[in-house]
Amino acid sequence: MFISVKHPSDAAARPDVTAAVVQSAARIGYDDLPASVVATTKRVLLDTLAVAWAAGEAGGVNAARAMALRGAPGHASLWGHRGTRREPSAAAFFNGTLGAALDFDSLAGQVHADVIVVPAAIAVAEQQRRSGRELIAALALGNELTIRLAAATTSNRGWFHTSIAGIFGATLASARLRGLDVSRTHNALGIALCQAGGTQQSHVEQRLTKRLQSAFAARDGVISADLAALGVTGPKAAFEGPFGLFALFEDGAAADVLDGFGSRYLLLETALKRFPACGCSHAALQAASELVERHGIGADDVARGEIVITPYMDRLVGGAFTPEANPQVAGQFNVRYGVAATLLRGAFGLADIEPLAVLDPAIRPIVDRLSVRVDETRTGTFAPADVTFETHDGRRLHQRVETLPGSPAAPLSEEEIYAKLVGSLTFGPSALAKAQADALIQRIGRLEGVDDISALFDLVR
Repeated sequence: MFISVKHPSDAAARPDVTAAVVQSAARIGYDDLPASVVATTKRVLLDTLAVAWAAGEAGGVNAARAMALRGAPGHASLWGHRGTRREPSAAAFFNGTLGAALDFDSLAGQVHADVIVVPAAIAVAEQQRRSGRELIAALALGNELTIRLAAATTSNRGWFHTSIAGIFGATLASARLRGLDVSRTHNALGIALCQAGGTQQSHVEQRLTKRLQSAFAARDGVISADLAALGVTGPKAAFEGPFGLFALFEDGAAADVLDGFGSRYLLLETALKRFPACGCSHAALQAASELVERHGIGADDVARGEIVITPYMDRLVGGAFTPEANPQVAGQFNVRYGVAATLLRGAFGLADIEPLAVLDPAIRPIVDRLSVRVDETRTGTFAPADVTFETHDGRRLHQRVETLPGSPAAPLSEEEIYAKLVGSLTFGPSALAKAQADALIQRIGRLEGVDDISALFDLVR
């Protein structure tokens, strides 16, 4: 169990968790992964690529592209830009921005592990010309570490757990694909500690830096491995130290990270998002969608509505609807907008977070007829949520959703997953043709047979 220490000299009080993680990860190869872990890793990888491909016009993407293009040519692909390659940290930053931009990427517990680990790992794998099997193993271990670090956290003071945990997953995956030994991988995680950061202030203010924090972590994971490869040393007790991750960022039990590491995979609980919005809105969006479908109602039928959510959900999506500065972010992080769009358009999808849709004059009157009530007795992060509509003809329609849609407890069907993949890959300025989308889906499905990841995107060039 993690014991809080006040003095760095009290080394006997803390287990060597970071060293144990590195040593455990070094012993796990592709052949040691359960088939379910391989399948989930490929599914999450494909989901990440698809939602990133759809984000070519999202806010902040042009700036991230300009930053990436300033760098030297390299071996890592900029997703959606045929034939354009840069050095891995620049590619990881740009691709990480794409992956997070639409808030459509997967959730594992409270973190978006894949949107950090996938861009970093693919960039390094392309540079190092690794095989599909090597990429899968690196992704699985990097995602698993990220998820476990977040799951071991017992407080929430406002750090963005995705980025403060994700940088370590990206670093582990990058170090593995670079072929670093145990000692240098250990140093890489210490270097990552010195770069870790991220705040929920971007969420509550609905600023574009929310999506960039994942990109920073992906980029810095690559850089941490690069520096370790060049001989730079970092703190050894990155997780358990008196000034390490759990002491400085959030409370937690560092030793819990090791519980079942390599034998019990938390990544199997990853949820694929049904809606392109903050996960804190999804239960309410699902409830609204079910009411609209079941009763055949629309915006004109509803006199008023109430959305009941938890305190945590309210922190991120319950605030005022102020879309003028950042329409897309406002659309993704306001539950009243999401429910209003569902009433107006019958569903909530990628088109509903386009700026013109968020700024549609028809939306504001519907948003104003909806209220949010916070149930202080509820402790959930993503559920439950209740939606109640009162119609002009006197009906009171209510729906409660207890579980995050897309999670293992309420999974998307294979048909829904395929529709999301194709719909995302064929959306936006980097849209693939349907045949190209299908080819990429099939290639990821057979990823363990790919000998050289540098050719992964040849089918879509």
